[in-house]
Amino acid sequence: MEPRILVLIAFVVITILTALAVLASAVGWFPDADPKLVAWGIPTVLGEIVATMIMFFKGQWSSQVTINLGFGDIDSFDIDFDNPKCTYTVIDSSGREVNTGNIAPILGHGGWQIKLPINVNPDNSISLSLVTQAGEKWQIRPFLPLVHTQLAVKQG
Repeated sequence: MEPRILVLIAFVVITILTALAVLASAVGWFPDADPKLVAWGIPTVLGEIVATMIMFFKGQWSSQVTINLGFGDIDSFDIDFDNPKCTYTVIDSSGREVNTGNIAPILGHGGWQIKLPINVNPDNSISLSLVTQAGEKWQIRPFLPLVHTQLAVKQG
């Protein structure tokens, strides 16, 4: 099971327990409960419910992974990629290739960027193979998708 799902389940359990404690205090099951618990407990439970819904829906529609590429001392404007020859490979935690395909590097704010066209599991690693119009080959060694800046290594 994915770690974010475990966190979501734990958060839902905490929310339910908090809601039950506040409800029990409100109906008088805990006669010695501080009145502030009832006064602040309901807004707290509502906040927890909103936060749980945000966590759930953010997990449902996760955005694409964007990677900023660095080329050492070479200026990004001096590199022109041959997009049909640029590829990515997604590798799961056991070392098996999960997905491969073409990518189109774009010259964004601050340099070259790549948006992977799939949602990548945080446990997977990604490697990139980039080819310039001049035929130069660059490699981004396997990295985790939550690391958003990678240094390219020139091959050959």
